Amino acid sequence: MGLSSAPKPTLQSAWNLFVVHWRTYLALQLTVLALALVSVAVSLLITVIAVAVTAGVSADLRESVTQLVSSLLNLPFSILYQVVAGLIGVLLSALPALWFATGHHPSYRQGLALLRANPRRYVLAGLLVSVSAGLGILLCVIPGLIVMALTPIYVRRVFTSEEPIWPAFRTCFNDLFSSPHSWGLVGYELLSALLIAISALFCLLPLLVTVPLAAIFIQQYLAAWEIGGPPSPTDEASTALL
Repeated sequence: MGLSSAPKPTLQSAWNLFVVHWRTYLALQLTVLALALVSVAVSLLITVIAVAVTAGVSADLRESVTQLVSSLLNLPFSILYQVVAGLIGVLLSALPALWFATGHHPSYRQGLALLRANPRRYVLAGLLVSVSAGLGILLCVIPGLIVMALTPIYVRRVFTSEEPIWPAFRTCFNDLFSSPHSWGLVGYELLSALLIAISALFCLLPLLVTVPLAAIFIQQYLAAWEIGGPPSPTDEASTALL
């Protein structure tokens, strides 16, 4: 399989795209950060409420009952935060995937509009990956790592086509194991994870650059080697019957 019309995957070309759209990537990350701060504030407020509600409980049980009440009250807010933050965070990978697939890079507002247009699809897709990776880690570690490795491919399929999420997920395994460039993908993913971890040591600020830059590079690599590309009309017709 040869190179597609996407630019050759280099750090320089990924950097060039980041420089053009840095405001979009910064806005996405600041939104996730703001959601995290709100989540912490809500959790603290719920803890205060739980302490007040359980003030009349006997001293022997008060701590455990307070923790239980706090956890129950915080559960829906925690789930909401995880879903919303996850959806916005995945745009760091989805937006460059759309750029390499269509030649159009959505803005911050266009990215949010994309999520609002079909939230059920993206929530279910994220849930499928999260559950699969979690179960894979618990059962034998390696299956979970495989799911994590193919996640960028899945993001590309979900956001650049109308392929149903389950067939798209299954096809990602074939994309990962059949492409002669898969080992290069895994290698770059590991290198990206290492660089992100190192950059986190410097007061976290470099993450504002390294995280989106890594996502852009990985999506550029997938597009250049046509890994996880949108299915042909024939393929979409056959998967629609599954």
